[in-house]
Order: sequence, then C-alpha cells, then structure tokens
Amino acid sequence: MQIDVVIAAWLVWVLPLFASLFVPVIGKYSEKARNGYVVIVAALTALLAVSLIPAVWHGGELAITSTVSWLPEISAGIYIDPLSVLFTCLIAFFALIIAIYSIGYMKGENGLTRYYYLILLFIGSMIGLVLSDNMLQMFIFWEMVGLCSYTLISFWYKKPESIRSGVKVFMMTRIGDVCLLAAIGLLYYMFATFSFRGIIDGIQLGAFNMNMMIIVAFLVLGGAIAKSAQFPLFTWLYGAMEAPTSVSALLHAATMVKAGVYLLSRFILIFSIAPVLIEQLMPLWFPTIAWIGAITAFIGATLALTTTDLKGVLAYSTISQIGFMMAALGAAATHGGLIGEGWFASLFHMVSHAFFEGLGFLLAGGIIHAVGTRDMRLMGGLRKLMPISFLLMIIMVITTSGLPPFAAFFSKGLILTSISEIATSAGLMQTILLYATAAITFAYCIRMFILVFLGHESEYLQKRHVHEASKIMLIPAVILAFFCIVWGLSEPIVAHFLHVEVASMLTAFTSLEFPFFIALLIPTGILVYFSYYKGFNTIRNIAKTNNPLSTLLKHAYFIDDFYSLIVKGLTKISQGLTHVEDALFGRSLDAVAKVFLKISQWFTCVENTLFGRYIDDLGAKINDTAKSGKALSLKQDQSSNYMNYLAAAVIGFILIVILIILTFGVGVI
Repeated sequence: MQIDVVIAAWLVWVLPLFASLFVPVIGKYSEKARNGYVVIVAALTALLAVSLIPAVWHGGELAITSTVSWLPEISAGIYIDPLSVLFTCLIAFFALIIAIYSIGYMKGENGLTRYYYLILLFIGSMIGLVLSDNMLQMFIFWEMVGLCSYTLISFWYKKPESIRSGVKVFMMTRIGDVCLLAAIGLLYYMFATFSFRGIIDGIQLGAFNMNMMIIVAFLVLGGAIAKSAQFPLFTWLYGAMEAPTSVSALLHAATMVKAGVYLLSRFILIFSIAPVLIEQLMPLWFPTIAWIGAITAFIGATLALTTTDLKGVLAYSTISQIGFMMAALGAAATHGGLIGEGWFASLFHMVSHAFFEGLGFLLAGGIIHAVGTRDMRLMGGLRKLMPISFLLMIIMVITTSGLPPFAAFFSKGLILTSISEIATSAGLMQTILLYATAAITFAYCIRMFILVFLGHESEYLQKRHVHEASKIMLIPAVILAFFCIVWGLSEPIVAHFLHVEVASMLTAFTSLEFPFFIALLIPTGILVYFSYYKGFNTIRNIAKTNNPLSTLLKHAYFIDDFYSLIVKGLTKISQGLTHVEDALFGRSLDAVAKVFLKISQWFTCVENTLFGRYIDDLGAKINDTAKSGKALSLKQDQSSNYMNYLAAAVIGFILIVILIILTFGVGVI
C-alpha cells in the first residue's frame, strides 16, 4: 500500500508537468482534443491527490518520504504528511474546476494552447512545491510558480496594462524570493542539508544557533509576505486582476497566494520540534505575524469597500482573508512550545476561502462575459437577467461574511477565538481590529451584491443583450457553492486528519463571540442596505468628497506612491553617481588617453626622423635596380641595410621598454 502511495505522490505533480509538453502538439491538430486532454489530465491529477488521503489518515503523524538521486549529495523527493496532502488535494481539485470552467470562459480567445500549457505547468509546479521533501527542490518550484503567475497574468500581452501588471507581480514577489533564498542558505550552513527530515533531526539534537534560527524565521516570514500579498507587499495582487478571470480564480483559491500560508505553516511545524525554539519565537516573531495579518485584513477590507471594480473587490477580499489566516498563524504557538488552535484555524479558513473566493471569481467571470465590463457602476438589475448567478452569489456573500451555518462561519470563528485568547494588550487590539474587519467584510459583500444584482438596469446594460452564463461555466460554480455550504460541517474530520484537537463545533454557537459577532453585523448590513439600495446617500457622498479618508482609500493607503518615491529616489542617486563617476574618472581617463596619444605622435616623429631615410634609400635602390637590372648592387648593399634595420629594431624595443616603465613604474615600485 505504501508503495502505491509513494508512486501516486510522484505522479501527482510529474503528470501535469510532463503532460503540459504535449499540449502544443495536440493543439496543433484539434482544439477540442486539446481541451479534453487538459481536463483528463486535471481529473487524473485530482484522483491521484485523493488517493494520498488514506495513507495519511491511518499513518499517524510520521511523514512518508521517498527520494531519488538528483545532484551530487542532494536528492529530489516527496514529503507526504497531512499538511502537504491537504494542499495537494485543494490544488488538484481546483485544477479540475478551472480546466472545465476555462472551456466556456476562454472560448474564442487567441493563444489558448499557450494558456492550457501554462495552466498544467502552474498546477504541477504548485503541487511539486507542497510535496517537496527538501528546501532546494521547494525553492525551484517556488520560482516556477512565480514564473507561471507572471506569464498567465500577462496572457493578454497586447494590452499594456497586462504587461505592466505581470512585471509588477514578478518584481514585487522577487523581494520575498530573496528572503526565502537567504533563509535556505542559513539553514544549509547550520545543518549541511536541504532535507526537511535532516533539518528536523538537527533541531531535535539541538544542533543549531538560536540567534540564527530567529533570523531564518523572519526571512521565511518575508518570503510569505511577498508571495501571499500581505502588508506592505500586497499591492501587486490588485494589478493581477488583468489576468483572465479563470486564472484569477486559480491564483487566489489554490495556488500562488496560498504558497505563503503553506510556507509559514510548514516552518511552524518544523520549529515546533524544539519547544525551546518556539518559546524564543513567541515574544517577537509570532506577534509580528499576527500584526501583519490583522493590519492586512483591515486594509484589504477597507479597500474592497471603496473600489468599483468587480474583480477588484474580490482581489482585496483575498488580501483581507489571507490576513485572517496570517493572524491565526500568529496565534499558533502556546506557552510550553506547543502548536495551538490558531494553526488549524488558519488552514481550515484557507480551504473555506478557496471555496467562496473561487465561487466569487467564477461568477464574476460569467457576469463580465455577459455585460462586457468590470465596473459595478455600469451594472445593476442582473437579478432577473442572470437568476442562477444571482442565487449562487447569495451563497458566496453569506459565506464570505461568515454567517452561519456556512463554511467561513466556523473557520473565521476559530480565528477570532484563537486571537482573543492571546492574553496581552496586543492580542486585544488585534481582536478588535479583526472584528471591525469582519463587519467591513459584510459591508463590502452587501455593497457588491446590491450594485451588481439589485436596483434598476443601468443605461449601459439596456443597450446590451445580457444573458446567463453557459452551463459549462455554471456547473463548476454550483460545485463550489455546495462546498461553501457543507465545508464548515467537516471541521472535526479535518481536525482529525491534521492530528489537531479542537473544541466542539457547538461552541461556535454557544461562545460569547457569537452574539457579539451577529450584533456587529446586523447594523452594518442595515446601514449598507439603506446607503446603496434605498438611496440614503450620506455614506456615498462622504466617499465622493475629497476628505482625508476618501483620499487615503483612493490611493490605497499611498503604498504604491511610497514605493514610487523610493524608486525615483534611487534613480536620482544612480544618476548622481553616474555624474560623479564621469566627473572624477571620465575626464581623467580622457586626459590619460590624450597623453598617450601625444607620446605616440612624438615617437612617430622620432621614428620618421631617425629611420625614415633608410627606408627611402632602400626604396630608391630597389627602384634603380629594377630600372638598370643591376641586381648585384642590391646584393652587395644588403648586409649593410640589414644592420640598419637591426639597429632600428633595437632602438624601437628600448623605447617601448622605457614607455612601459614610465607607464607602470609606480606599480612596479
């Protein structure tokens, strides 16, 4: 049985990577065959992923590993444990969902062979990342995920904004890549291995430098911040909405932005091997994660409340929800060096988010297809025109808002509980911030729903023939809606799978947080309803005026403006250094060149003066001999001319030696 599991674990990422190579070949002959081929590969990948569950379920906490020779003293391998299998199943499931959805959404687009090739490469890279048994292999897949994200975001490369967005994603995430690479280098320096198993053994033996491990922890956090679009490196995710909506769904639900969550979750497990290490990380590292998560959650929610871009709302929503996950990871440690409920809460919400955010993007894709715009101000009244999407969007809004009994109610409740249990003033402030974020989440969901589906049709829509999304686009959305409803009920099953003990699900309804949470959402929902549906325009008018708050939100907290200032400053410094270099060295080099030119001209004059007449005499004699036929005269004078040439060569050599000594004399001395 274990052999079958190992084979499946290799195939689940090798299959999509290898199969991607044949997409161009099949696409050359038949588009339908190409589309079907990609769906079949995605389905097989999903089946292989699911086949890993029994081994982990019954295998205990010990990971299953398998390695093959790769580089000298370095092996490639797979690492099968509950965390890697959870991510593998999620990625493979969404691979199948997006492959089916793309048949309808991307129909008629140019470059689809390239699109499907990159989709399979993306899927294989992400699964390879979470199943890697060593850091070097993981980093290679980490970079492949970034490359695939860049190319898919820039898929419509004829649009300048798509290219700019792709470049922005590529550049900003490189900051995190440098941090992660530095962390890997330090770990290899300490443990002389890239293997997770080798690092764990080294930590168990205590063979590590504590200060260096703390540095590693913060470098890993830097990698996660950039990859998962957290404060202050979150602005790239909004620009990534220039990608096809099917790509956005895959990017947000199961691939790139979830890589940072996986990275932190994995390293928290590794660090937990040494309780003393967890204790050392608790005063600063874990609180930093919690603060970054709470701040990002709040910022993302407030920006989602102000943008008029339908996909932009979902992008900022993802930023905010991953902030919740990060905050929970910041509450993952407990005194005594044990991993607490926060670790599980983060992962459980990670899957909940995949379902409701993926559903939101699939519905957004159908809406954009139908209306031809992402601007919610040009929508309205779609309830009658797109009734199925309307009902599915209700499920999405309820789940995203964390209302019972749907998935996010349980997962978000666990996060709020884990944060509130931090018995510090910082924990209290983070709890207040996250509760405020939960209320704002409800507000932007209601606002989006009203602007898109309720009210009257805009003049823009009245000029268009709006229709419901095609069946092949709705079926994947219905599947995700189903999981939005039932996923929350799987909490005890998932906890058992991850070998974590959590409180009973009933505590979600009986705890003090529940009535407070509902009491917070009700007035928020009423306020937004009257503001955007009943014409109570006070809040909308505040948003339209040029007050400090609206200016702050319109500029996305001036994060990009700050980065722009840094880039401009560095550019100015670079230009200044260039001028200094030209002034100090450029003119000096010109002066030296002119000196050598003068010396060369002087030697030319000396050469012409001293030796030129010999050459002239030789030429004259050759000319006379040719005219008179007196070869004997030339023969007699040959020996004396050779001596002249030899003398000239010796004098020239001496002059060259003198020149070399003058030029390099200082260095010789």
